[in-house]
Amino acid sequence: MKKLVLIGGGGHGKVVLDVMRAQGDYELAGIGDDKYTHSFSQDGILHGPVADMAELLRDDDCRLFIAIGNNRTRRAVMERLGYPESRYAVLIHPRATLGSGVTIGGGSVVMPGAVINHGARIGAQCIINTGAIVEHENLLGSFVHISPSAALAGDVTVGDGTHIGLGAKVIEGLTIGGWSTLGAGAVAVDDIPAQCTAVGVPAKPIKYADQPDQLAQRRA
Repeated sequence: MKKLVLIGGGGHGKVVLDVMRAQGDYELAGIGDDKYTHSFSQDGILHGPVADMAELLRDDDCRLFIAIGNNRTRRAVMERLGYPESRYAVLIHPRATLGSGVTIGGGSVVMPGAVINHGARIGAQCIINTGAIVEHENLLGSFVHISPSAALAGDVTVGDGTHIGLGAKVIEGLTIGGWSTLGAGAVAVDDIPAQCTAVGVPAKPIKYADQPDQLAQRRA
């Protein structure tokens, strides 16, 4: 059984640990979190600041997982650590359902009850959360989070870093731009631009990153 170092000791980390244990492919070697001021061993597991996990990761067979829910923070931590995607575990709960031809990038987690159907491609460092549905031929970039009970119909494209909120829906064939947010319960019936927040039924952009006055200007 391979060893695994988990980065992130918060609530999301606890859920990821449950998935790891249910999957049964890895043995936890360490939990790195900068909330710790020093390192200590508990039940044979190293707890300590992220930098102190480097000793464990000198073993090329030891895998790594960033258990942080925020997409931007997850990306920043991956860049800080500097390990290639191949060093990251893929964690899939045994109660998730995966169709044929599905691919999943390193550092991604698939929670219980999630469904990923035929030919879907999931990038690196993604979260497919509890009960989420990713339909056939979907293409998800890296650092994407599909929240619990959200559903993407077939042939949907989701850009890097995007967060699809709790219970949100996306109809077939749409593109959701990178680093955008589709709010909880929203229903996307048209493409959603990059770097915006869209809410409602049907979903409409209400805010654009780095352009706080853009929506007001459009309404003027």
